[in-house]
Amino acid sequence: MNPPALSLITGAPAVGNAPRPCSDDAVRDTLQHVLTSKRFAKARRCTALLAYLVERALLCDDTAASPPEHEIGVAVFGRDPASYFPADDPIVRVQAGRLRLRLTAYYADEGAADTLRITVPQGRYHARIALAENGAAGPLGLVPAPLLLFSPLICLCADAQAVHFTAGLNDELGFRLYRELHSLSLASGDRASPPAGHPRALYLLEGAVRQDALLLRVSLILRQGAGGAGGAVLWYAQFDRAHGSDLGSDNAIGNQEQMAARCVAALQEHLPRCLSLRAL
Repeated sequence: MNPPALSLITGAPAVGNAPRPCSDDAVRDTLQHVLTSKRFAKARRCTALLAYLVERALLCDDTAASPPEHEIGVAVFGRDPASYFPADDPIVRVQAGRLRLRLTAYYADEGAADTLRITVPQGRYHARIALAENGAAGPLGLVPAPLLLFSPLICLCADAQAVHFTAGLNDELGFRLYRELHSLSLASGDRASPPAGHPRALYLLEGAVRQDALLLRVSLILRQGAGGAGGAVLWYAQFDRAHGSDLGSDNAIGNQEQMAARCVAALQEHLPRCLSLRAL
């Protein structure tokens, strides 16, 4: 069997401006996780069909588009375009039915904690990508992965006022991020990775605080995936304030609130769309 002919659709124009629930890379990571699962590892036709439908959905960017059955038969299953007639050859319909059954079984077991869900609605050949409901736990009590893991900022200097400012800033950032996203996990200490058996977040926010005689500087880094320093950097920004004796003054909480508000406001402009949109 020939592999999916994705080259047939790489030139397809984007239609409409329908938002996706997550970045293309995150969707492809999720797809790869599904395709390498026990449920799909040996199902070559189903994996080929699912890969094709997901790539087509990403490339065409049209939530209402469903590729013709003839196109799928030729591109995925190697049928001769001149002699293939879907009415006489049901391979696409049969494999699509099997794909739906495998996806249902996968999300009831291995994929119960997946944050992103891929489905193929009945009667269509369009891959739908959506975020799992936050309140939905799997059959074994597994909780879907949070969207964002916040690793507390590290203070890079020993000054007591800067250390206290950083601790208060971490508290303000955690509160504001939870209020805005409603899907947040807090790293424990210096460990950005979750304990064994717990799902990883889609994105990691980390950073540092440092100061000299003139400035206090807060650096924030947003990474793809919560696997630590190896994740691709999606956003990197720095925020300064004039250094003065007011860091430890009676208005310390107000200063921490102001800095947290600046950081979160800037972060919101660069967050991947999946952190604010619930479904495709």
